Amino acid sequence: MKNIIAITNRKGGVGKTTVAVNLAAALAINFKLNCVLIDADPIGSSSLWIEETSIQRLRLKRLTLPNSPSNKSHALQTWGASLSSIALECDIIIVDLPPIDLGVFSELIHQVGYIIIPVGLSSLEWEASFPLIERVISASKDNKKTKGIIVPSRIHPQKILPRDKISEVLPSQWALAPQISLRSDFHKAAEQKDWIGNTAKNSIAHKEINKLSKFIFKII
Repeated sequence: MKNIIAITNRKGGVGKTTVAVNLAAALAINFKLNCVLIDADPIGSSSLWIEETSIQRLRLKRLTLPNSPSNKSHALQTWGASLSSIALECDIIIVDLPPIDLGVFSELIHQVGYIIIPVGLSSLEWEASFPLIERVISASKDNKKTKGIIVPSRIHPQKILPRDKISEVLPSQWALAPQISLRSDFHKAAEQKDWIGNTAKNSIAHKEINKLSKFIFKII
């Protein structure tokens, strides 16, 4: 379970798939980890992005998160068991989850090692994120160990992020990662169906992903 990282938020459009695809590729290439990217979103955004691309040590799997209102708990446990089975075959799993409700999220907390929440600077995004943060806190047995990671995402390149102020309000179980800016290179990478390291190597966007992957690697 410790090598499973879930990337989610309660709303879409926060850069979730951008972080998932490029972080998975960066961890595989920069740190030579056998990585599996799980596309759990019914829309299949991660699959559409890289299913036609060959990235060394990175595999893509579809494992859609169950969304049936009937017997949801059992369905999520079965889904989690499949995830744990895949985890035995690799060094790390990155799970690209769909926008998620609190009930489903509460079930998933115990099935993954870390939660990554990409979030911008808008009050709407933070309002959507704080209930997830609180659920992780209530589920954490070790108050000192990092369980969640906030990734400032889709930040305007000229915006100075108030990192100290954000860190002050984050609980001890949460870490504030380097930011991912709103850059056209990420959009181009999606259009070209490859990760940023192949489509815009040594660009600012690529350097941001490398910095984020280094940060995540140190935590895990």
